Amino acid sequence: MLLLLLACTGADDKKTQPALSGIGALGHESHDLGGVAFEQMASSSDGLDVPRDLEFNPEVAGELWIVNRADDSVTILFDAGTDAQTSTHIVDPYAEHFMEEVSSLSFGKPGHFGTCQESRNTYNDKQRPNDFMGPTLWSSDLAIFGESNPAAVDYVSALFGFYADLGSHLDMLHESPLCMGIAWETENVYWVFDGMNSSLSRYDFAEDHGAGYDDHSDGVIGRYVEGEVERVEDVPSHMVFDHDTALLYVADTGNNRVAVLDTATGTQGDKIRASEPGVKQFAWDDAEIWTFIEGSEVGWGRPSGLALFDGVLYVGDNATGNLVAYDVQTGEMIDWIPTGLGGLMGIEVVSEDEIWLTDAASDAVYRLTTL
Repeated sequence: MLLLLLACTGADDKKTQPALSGIGALGHESHDLGGVAFEQMASSSDGLDVPRDLEFNPEVAGELWIVNRADDSVTILFDAGTDAQTSTHIVDPYAEHFMEEVSSLSFGKPGHFGTCQESRNTYNDKQRPNDFMGPTLWSSDLAIFGESNPAAVDYVSALFGFYADLGSHLDMLHESPLCMGIAWETENVYWVFDGMNSSLSRYDFAEDHGAGYDDHSDGVIGRYVEGEVERVEDVPSHMVFDHDTALLYVADTGNNRVAVLDTATGTQGDKIRASEPGVKQFAWDDAEIWTFIEGSEVGWGRPSGLALFDGVLYVGDNATGNLVAYDVQTGEMIDWIPTGLGGLMGIEVVSEDEIWLTDAASDAVYRLTTL
């Protein structure tokens, strides 16, 4: 009888226990790092050197890619977050152009990802800047990425008249120097935050030219809302494309806000001169952009990190180190936590119970999980 009574009491307690509020990985509204597990998961010993963005490879479980500004590289964690975690550090043979001062990455269609570079193209300060710079398309196949393609080396060297190893890049377009953020839309189409032109640009690489080749002539670029977004030096403006609504969420760092661009609006305007033969570039007129969150009203200084998961937009403020979650339907704040990170930039949300972050200031990657 006593055992039955205890069992019934426990069942009643469970029924009356209130549901937890907020986001688990943010501490269920405790606003205290003591309310979560906050762990450093990678460091300079893994090759991290000013890490600015990170994303799990959607095709390989537990494979986390991290881009490093200081040496134009990628660090990859395998079995990330487990006892079996290992890492590798890869610098492409021609990273000094195709990944110079890398700011961001975004996985795209199977086997592909794109990066943006906060660079005016100096080849790691070997030459004067010529602004021949923009987003790069890559293969996520580790048999290709970071490796030279001998056939391409022979072809391009004969074309140029001197030895040229263009590494493993699949394609590149060169109309957005100081590129601060990138988000994948579809196929080989990506949106970028163009810091030089203070715009959001839609890049269609069309057909890639293969690893290490040099034909960029089929690219098509649309430049949206020129002058309405603003870069902050050394702080990426990360972005996320909502495939359900075709809305582009943007950390508009220089204007201290999160902006939203309706990518289905606007019309093609005047042609803009492109720096490469065959590439088509146009102004895009009358696209609708608005402020989702005004940073000055919520205590931000430099919004940088951005992630969208299950109807919740996560925003990382580089100035305060705060990580904040908002309902995308209502704009209401759901939860927040002060990470204390001095270089909070990239955010990767696995679930409400697991969030990964880059800290460029300490050359580290951290994970927040529910206790």
